Amino acid sequence: MKKWRNSREYRIWRVKVIRRDKVCVICGSRSRRAAHHLNHATYFPEQRYDLDNGVCLCGKHHMLLHTKYKRSYRTKVTKRDFEHFKILMDSAKELAIKELKKG
Repeated sequence: MKKWRNSREYRIWRVKVIRRDKVCVICGSRSRRAAHHLNHATYFPEQRYDLDNGVCLCGKHHMLLHTKYKRSYRTKVTKRDFEHFKILMDSAKELAIKELKKG
């Protein structure tokens, strides 16, 4: 784990992001909430503790973003990537609702 992730500033940032958003911005779940950096903190250190650079995600969507959308936790994620991921998740949700209404 990176040294900055063990810092007091990071813990404060994480708590503030989760308290601000309260629920996952994708699905509204309160399960296993995590603070996600929109612009990866390693590659954008100047935005590391900026509250505008964070969103609350449930564990499921945080994992999906890093492993399915970006294929690895080691891959740099940017705000643009997150916005694209959110559009994909919203589209999938709309499609599922349409299918349920049909059947």
